[in-house]
Amino acid sequence: MTSKSDPPNGETPDMTAPAFEGATSLEGRIRTSYQGLPKSERRIADLILEFPGEVAAYSATELAELSGGSKAAVTRLIQRLGFSGFDAARRAARNAQAWGSPLYLLSREAPSSDFGARVQAQIDEDTRNITRTLEWLRGDLFDEIVSAVCDARRVFFLGYRNSHFLAGYARGQIIQVRDEVHLIPTAGETIAEDIAGMTDDDLLIVIGFRRRVAEVPRAMAAAQAAGARVLYVTDWSADPAPNATWTLPCAVRGKAVFDRYAAAMSLLHFLSVAVVDRLAATGRGRLQRIEQLHEQLHDFD
Repeated sequence: MTSKSDPPNGETPDMTAPAFEGATSLEGRIRTSYQGLPKSERRIADLILEFPGEVAAYSATELAELSGGSKAAVTRLIQRLGFSGFDAARRAARNAQAWGSPLYLLSREAPSSDFGARVQAQIDEDTRNITRTLEWLRGDLFDEIVSAVCDARRVFFLGYRNSHFLAGYARGQIIQVRDEVHLIPTAGETIAEDIAGMTDDDLLIVIGFRRRVAEVPRAMAAAQAAGARVLYVTDWSADPAPNATWTLPCAVRGKAVFDRYAAAMSLLHFLSVAVVDRLAATGRGRLQRIEQLHEQLHDFD
């Protein structure tokens, strides 16, 4: 079920200039060079720093008009920053947008002042993402995943940054109906201790939405090497994951600056409910024991 769909453009930005000491992003290069910029170029740099993602949408002429500068000044600035041309700078901005940088997703366009329209847009975008995500599913492969969750000796959930709370949510659902469901890494630990004991009887579910940390593909590779099967829940911008047994992509984008996780929550809920249905009496038995303990321990008012 691996897939990579809807990449922004698949191009790599020109970031070969050696003089920026590690600054590869568009705004990083500007900040490194800012103090030495002439006034004509600094006006353009100020506009880019405020909304760097806009470079992806405008031509050099449009950027000059917006900043009150000239196209020649734009060209000089872009070359001073180490890009081969304006198209290379635009690719750098698009690359940052695809990577999920909120700074590059900011827009100069003011939000609607009509509150009702904003509410409707919120509903429409989340609904569109949920629909796109769930309609992509294939029943036979989804059934394989449900079986893997039910039959594994142990199920591990892994997620970083925003993906961490999604991993915690999914783990909290599945542990209601089966034993040995773990969220890794435990606070203060690395994941090496958990992966070291994995076998082909185990399942690792990786929640890896952008912006993904470098440990995500390394963890999947290590788990696969240990024999575990790997389910990768991610977004459409992710590179193919050769170490994942299955990949479930979710739609996360909309017009707002932050990614949207309604589709991810819906998918994880859909998976959890399917696991409950599959485990049937076994799952109900565990739920009954849990409820009895809640009562004995006075967990809830």
